Amino acid sequence: MRLMVLVVALLLITVPSYAQGLRAGYAKADITPAGPAYMGGYDLRDAPSDGIHGNDRLYVRALVFEQNGSRIAFVMADVIGIYNHDSWRSKISEAAGIPSANILLGDVHNHAAPSPYDKRNAEWVRQFEPALLAAVRDANARLQPVNVAAGSGHSRIAMNRRQVRTADTLSALTFDENDRSQTFGKARTDKPVDIREFAGVVRLGANPDGPIDDAVQVVRIDSSAGKPVAVMIHYPCHGTTLGGRNSKISGEWMGRMQEYVEKQFPGVGSIYFQGAAGDINPRVVGGLDGYRDDVNTTWALGEEIGTEVARVYRSLSPLPTTRTSIQLETREILLPRQYRELFEDFTNTIVKVPTTAVRIGDLMWVNFPGEMFHAIGERVRSAEPATYGHVLGYTNGYVGYFPEQKAYAEGGYEVATTHLDPAAEQIYMRELAELLKRFH
Repeated sequence: MRLMVLVVALLLITVPSYAQGLRAGYAKADITPAGPAYMGGYDLRDAPSDGIHGNDRLYVRALVFEQNGSRIAFVMADVIGIYNHDSWRSKISEAAGIPSANILLGDVHNHAAPSPYDKRNAEWVRQFEPALLAAVRDANARLQPVNVAAGSGHSRIAMNRRQVRTADTLSALTFDENDRSQTFGKARTDKPVDIREFAGVVRLGANPDGPIDDAVQVVRIDSSAGKPVAVMIHYPCHGTTLGGRNSKISGEWMGRMQEYVEKQFPGVGSIYFQGAAGDINPRVVGGLDGYRDDVNTTWALGEEIGTEVARVYRSLSPLPTTRTSIQLETREILLPRQYRELFEDFTNTIVKVPTTAVRIGDLMWVNFPGEMFHAIGERVRSAEPATYGHVLGYTNGYVGYFPEQKAYAEGGYEVATTHLDPAAEQIYMRELAELLKRFH
């Protein structure tokens, strides 16, 4: 009798309990416009799209994690400018049964894609909404025990975009040809005028000597049986290889990157997260620095970084994660509003920054609802109390640009358009530190 009890006890010890382990599910849904749609990101355009580049497709991609009944959903769309995030998260919550607070909803900031915020895209939004909900429902329904590994590589498809003019010039070119142009779009004129530029002024353009965050962060997720489930890819870089004169839908470099990776590893589902890309462009941008829109360049850059993602992916060996736990904390960080905006409303001195931090074992993510400069993003990653820290830009809201403090003295587009005061960086890091103290 004692022997039988001992045998039963040993069996209970050695049989793995996946109920306490980490589970994950992935799904994606096609949101490529069936007809013309107004693309976002550039004010230059004044007409809807007139086709699609090659075989490019746009998707909503969802990755759901679950452990001990706690679920978190990462949802990324291959578009630009979702806005109304709380409303969308409520719809997702109702459809998938995941609490709104546990949903991280963002866009990859693709300037060759439509925005669901644009009222002219009502027909496409009727296609976008059910696809968004279906992707999360399907990911939630596919939960299975998983093993996880993380690592990073490097890529230089990105370049600092805060170009310092080296000489005085007189030209009909505007300082941002993708926003206003005398030869194309809304501001086109038959009587162009010369525009004076000055040495030392910061404009949008390639700055090869400027700093970037070149880390390609990869999280590999396999089933407990060793089959590929998903790969999470983090890299900060605007989706702007195609400029304002481009009239066709594209998945941009990030779409091509994900397509490339999925072909390399049949069965894996990719999900790309835009990082702190406020001052980072691709090294080639149509409409700037004399470059013309060329989707072949877009695809080449996507495959270049895709090759690095694949290299890192192959180097990782996922380990069982049965002892991890999901911890999620939120905080509304209050930042000071830019002084010039106080003249419009002196009672509105605050910019609210909804912030969510998630930890799963050695992995951690912190969202920012807007366009954070890469140097601040690196500070955030370093502050995260986990081995692998990540920044999710353009997620759960949009408050515009977040320049680092020293950039205000330099000027430039991001500084001219931000809602945030120069003191915001230090205040943000102080408040974020308080949030991160909650993690164990």
